[in-house]
Amino acid sequence: MESLIRNAKKREVIRPPRENFGYANIKIVGCGGAGNNTINRLMKIGIQGAKCVAVNTDLQHLESVESHIKLLIGKNLTRGLGAGGNPDVGRAAAE
Repeated sequence: MESLIRNAKKREVIRPPRENFGYANIKIVGCGGAGNNTINRLMKIGIQGAKCVAVNTDLQHLESVESHIKLLIGKNLTRGLGAGGNPDVGRAAAE
């Protein structure tokens, strides 16, 4: 048993160089009014290391959100006026 421990202590751990690792590509996506409000809060507190994406059917609300990326969905369906809290309209806009 002692020889196993001695051998284990002698072994060198080989680690690959750091430059072989990629970087994480993290995106935080907020959908709808509540999700966009969350993105706004995260941006105001200064989140780092991630891109914030705001997705909404309501153009007016989307324009007021601070985010790295803004995505208006369902433009032809809602004409940028929002889903009115109707999840079926939101779902159709996302498709």
